[in-house]
Amino acid sequence: MTSMENAAQDGVQAYAGSTAAKSGPAVKRSVLAAFSAPALGLYAIGLPVAVYLPPFYAKEMGLGLTLVGQIFMLCRFFDLGADLVLGAVSDRVRSRFGRRRPMLALAVPLMCLGAWRLFLPPDDVGPVYVFGWLIVMYAGYALGVISHMSWGAELSPDYHQRSRIHGWREMVGIIGMVAVLTMPALIEMSGDAERADGIGAMGWFIIAVFPLGVLLAIVKVPDPPNRRGAGAAHLSMREAVATIARNPYVKRILLADLLAGVPPAITGALFVFMVESVVQAPHLTSSLLLGYFVAGILGIPIWLNVSYRFGKNRAFAIGAVWNCALGTMFLFLGPGDNVALVVLSLLYGLGYASGTFLLRALMADAADEDELRSGHNRTGLFYGLLTMTNKIGFALAVGLTYPLLDFFGFSPTAVADLPPGAPIPGLGALIALYVFLPAGMNLAGALVMRHYPLDAVALARIHRELSARRSAEG
Repeated sequence: MTSMENAAQDGVQAYAGSTAAKSGPAVKRSVLAAFSAPALGLYAIGLPVAVYLPPFYAKEMGLGLTLVGQIFMLCRFFDLGADLVLGAVSDRVRSRFGRRRPMLALAVPLMCLGAWRLFLPPDDVGPVYVFGWLIVMYAGYALGVISHMSWGAELSPDYHQRSRIHGWREMVGIIGMVAVLTMPALIEMSGDAERADGIGAMGWFIIAVFPLGVLLAIVKVPDPPNRRGAGAAHLSMREAVATIARNPYVKRILLADLLAGVPPAITGALFVFMVESVVQAPHLTSSLLLGYFVAGILGIPIWLNVSYRFGKNRAFAIGAVWNCALGTMFLFLGPGDNVALVVLSLLYGLGYASGTFLLRALMADAADEDELRSGHNRTGLFYGLLTMTNKIGFALAVGLTYPLLDFFGFSPTAVADLPPGAPIPGLGALIALYVFLPAGMNLAGALVMRHYPLDAVALARIHRELSARRSAEG
C-alpha cells in the first residue's frame, strides 16, 4: 500500500507544478487508515448482497428468479426515502462525541443483525423473512455509508486531498471485498462444502470486522463539529429538496452516479450465471471475483494520478470509457475460454474504482458550493442522495434483469441438468444484458461529466469566500 500511496503523491506534485491550484496540507496516513477502517465491513457486505445472495436465495433456497428479483428491488425502493431522512438527520446531530460518530456507531447493531439473519438463514425461509431482514440490514448499511462519506468530506477542504481521502476509503473497502471473497474461494477449493457454507463464512466476516473498524475510526479520527452559521439544524426537508433540485452540480453528480452504478450492479448480479453458463467454468467464480477486486485496488493509484493531471470529472469519464470498452469484450467469450476470461476480468477490474470514489470527492466540492450559495451545510444530505442513486442502481440490476432472464427462459437450475453441448435457453438474453446495457450507461456517464465546471480553481475561490464569511460570523 505504501508504493501505491507514493505513486499518488507523485501525481499530486506533478499536477501542482502544472496548474494554479495547489494541493493543501496532506491528511496523515495514520488518520486515513483509521478513517478508512469501517469501509472494510461496508464494502464487504455490499458485494455479497449484490453478487451472492440473489442467486443463493433464488437457487439454493428455492425462491426463484422472479420472486427474488422483486424482493431485492422492493427493499431497495422501500429504503430510498430513508436515505434522505438519515442524511438530513446526520447533519443535525449534536453531541459531545461529534457529528458523525454517533450515527456510524448506531449502524453497527443494525447491519450486523441483518447480516447474521441473511447470511446464516434457517432452512425454511420465505419471502417475508428475506424482505424484513433486508430492510434491517439496509438501514444499518445506509447509516454507515452516509455517516462515513460525510465524515470523509469534512476531513479536508482541499480539491485533491478529497480525492486522496476517498481513494483510501475505496482502497480499504476493496480490500474488505477481497478478504470476504477469499472465504467462498477457499471453501470451493476444499471441494467438500456447499455454497451455503461460503455464504455463512462471509456473514461471520462482516459481523467481526465492521464493529472493529468503526471502533478504530471513532477513537482515532477527529470529528469536525458543526460550524456555526451552517444552519443545517433549521432547514426543513422540503427546503432541502427544493434547493437540491436547483443545484446543477448535485444533479449532474447524481445522474453520473446512477449511470456509473448500474453497470457494475448488473454485471455483479449476472456474473455467477455468466461464468457458469457462458464460459462453463463454475469452479472459477470466486477466484475470478477475487482477482477482479485485487485489480481494482491496483487501479486506484492509477485513477488518482489521472485525476491529479486532468481533474476528477475527466478521470471519471476516462474510466467510464475504459469500462465500456472492456465490457464489450465479453461478447467474444465461449465455453472453455478460461484463460481469456481471467485476463479480461483482471483488465476490467482495473476500472472498477474509477467512478465511485471520484464522484464522492466531487460531491464534497458540490456541498461547499451549495453552502456558499445557500448558507446551509448539507453534506450528510448530499451523501444520502448518493446512497439513494446507488440503491436505485442495484434495485434495477436485480429487479429487472432477473425477471427478464426468467421471461426469456433462462433458468440456473435447469442449466445444471442439461447434457454437455446442449443449447442453453435464454443464453442470448443473458449475454445481451451483461454487455450492452452496461456499455451504453457507461458511455452516457462519461458524456455527463466530461465538461463538469467545478474544478480545483473554482473550488479554491469558493473556499476563499467561505472563509471570509465564516470569519465575519466569528
